[in-house]
Amino acid sequence: MPAHSSFHNEGQDPTSSSGTENLSDIFTSFFEIEVATTEELTNKVFELRYQVYCIDRAFENPGQFPDKREHDAYDPRSAHALIRHRRTGDSIAVVRLVLAGDNPNPEQSDFPMGGQCIHRMSQQAQDTIAATPRQHMAEISRMAVSREFRRRLNEYESPTGVTDQSSYADAEGGRRAMPYISLGLFAAILRMSVKHDITHWMAVMEPAQLRLLKRFGVEFGHVGPLMEFHGLRRPAFTEAASLIDGILQRRPDVWELITESGRYLPPHTRKPVK
Repeated sequence: MPAHSSFHNEGQDPTSSSGTENLSDIFTSFFEIEVATTEELTNKVFELRYQVYCIDRAFENPGQFPDKREHDAYDPRSAHALIRHRRTGDSIAVVRLVLAGDNPNPEQSDFPMGGQCIHRMSQQAQDTIAATPRQHMAEISRMAVSREFRRRLNEYESPTGVTDQSSYADAEGGRRAMPYISLGLFAAILRMSVKHDITHWMAVMEPAQLRLLKRFGVEFGHVGPLMEFHGLRRPAFTEAASLIDGILQRRPDVWELITESGRYLPPHTRKPVK
């Protein structure tokens, strides 16, 4: 069943902090975040990834996954999460956090973006990455939005459903939904990071997604040049605490949503002054 949302109050722009409605309340009214702590939930993550990465976008060969669950060698040492649409119960978006894992020598653990991307970043970024203990570093990866939800967004070309023209509006209202999904995925990333004591994030993201996040005050400390990596993308790296502190300064309403009012904070994060 397609994921339908009843986003009322036309004209509310979540990219603006001047709205009268609470972003967290709006998000939790329509969606919920689930960290995949069971085999059943993890399989739901893999099934949505199969639809996006094997069928819709053909990044991966569907013939390699007869069970229709896309997975790779990084998944056993990754944390996974999904976003559900409350009314229908549909899984509409997923993300994973690739960890160093149980390697007795975590400094030898690699990440998907690894050598293909890191060397393209500034020397300062490379030095910071090299100095960060691998067990406290994670790669944000496999962000995907369901086909039905992207159809309602009119965005087929992006696995994440984000382009510069993303402006989902359902038949009943006019609220833009994609920003809420992006923020929900970032809230899921933060939850998993706190659980696994992650202090630094790396990612390879579509430029439009980075721009969307920046409009919400979510800014990575280091962003590399545009490069080909399953499409044109930019490598990014940041200290989690610095990113979260920056959101608090620029968009306290977004900080409330992503951190659940301070419930989830990475190490060394500055707490708001009451």
